[in-house]
Amino acid sequence: MQCTVLKLPPNQATLTCYVQDSSAALSNAEIRPAALIFPGGGYQYCSDREAEPVALAYLAQGYNAFVLRYTTGQDCPLHRSLQDAQAALRYLRANAAELHIDPHKIAAIGFSAGGHLAAALGTQSEEKPDAMVLGYAVTLGSTWALDGRAQEPDLGDLVTDSTPPAFIFATQGDTLVPVKNSLVFADALADHDIPFALHIFPTGGHGLSLARASTCGGDPGRINDEAARWLPMSVRFLQKVWGELGMVAPDAELSAQLGQGCPGLDMPFKRLLKNPAAAKVLQRRLPEVMGILQQNPLLAGASLRELAGFAPDAYPESVLRSIDEELARCADQP
Repeated sequence: MQCTVLKLPPNQATLTCYVQDSSAALSNAEIRPAALIFPGGGYQYCSDREAEPVALAYLAQGYNAFVLRYTTGQDCPLHRSLQDAQAALRYLRANAAELHIDPHKIAAIGFSAGGHLAAALGTQSEEKPDAMVLGYAVTLGSTWALDGRAQEPDLGDLVTDSTPPAFIFATQGDTLVPVKNSLVFADALADHDIPFALHIFPTGGHGLSLARASTCGGDPGRINDEAARWLPMSVRFLQKVWGELGMVAPDAELSAQLGQGCPGLDMPFKRLLKNPAAAKVLQRRLPEVMGILQQNPLLAGASLRELAGFAPDAYPESVLRSIDEELARCADQP
């Protein structure tokens, strides 16, 4: 493994790069997904417990990992930390070949304040990561009042259709960053039909990191076997979104939710209606369904196949097949 440390303009933040060696015996892993890690620390410092140990854990799962020690301090405006995160993301994409990573498979992984930074990168930044892993992340602006900072926006209010998929985890026992931060952000993702996984573990305080003895810092309250499952669960979620090292394909249902697949019966109406040609097919072939969606927008997250399952007589297989063929022809139409 190669480990290099570099400084990033404009604020001279430190990026530590953990790049696994190439090997003919691992030919399918020549290009790996990237884990861009933002430790927590309340924007006062960057926690060692949420830095290298997390990087090494993702390395063991087939990632190349990168730890950003972004600008911190009581008087540091949060936009400077965001500048550092943006610079790190740009660096990874610009140097993807040298770093042996896929520039389209970069997960921003953050904890607490670092989770806020990862979520800000996925919402406020024009250039966004390809996925987010948010551990007990601050997303509600009011949470910063205890820190004496000016009111920050609720990041859930900044979620758009271009926000990347997210794996979110927190604990109900966290009294420093209340679990509502995760719940409200997940609700915003749902409103925009962004794929996410949300896991709320019943016990465990703030700052669990890997929730193992190796990252507890001498505090037994940070050892939690149940919450420690978040890391392999996050890896499985990312595998569903991206596939795995050329050997496992992305999950078809998630691809449809992301609008990455071909328009068809399995794609949610929300996604289909963003394709003008597909929207015309639906208006022409299913005017009654379009009327129902106008009356109840919550149903727009369903697919035609799901809807047909509740009314098979109204949508015989021959009709569904015909509509599916028409929708498939819309893939390349403006």
